[in-house]
Amino acid sequence: MNPFTWFIVLYTGSALLGILGLWFWYDKREGGSFEKARRRKVFHCVRCGSVYSARKADVSEGEACPKCEYKNYELSY
Repeated sequence: MNPFTWFIVLYTGSALLGILGLWFWYDKREGGSFEKARRRKVFHCVRCGSVYSARKADVSEGEACPKCEYKNYELSY
């Protein structure tokens, strides 16, 4: 193989590795923010009608509404 062919192979390979590295880096960086949003619990107040969310892991006893303080339970999907 001539030197030009090696140059093309190395140049293309390094560009593909760079794109792949950026893809993994951005995927890892953005994964944390989506994980935080996914762990939020959504509530609908039956008294005042507001919709709110909380980050608590255990909401089996309900979560108080920020407007009227009525305890509501998590919405089911």
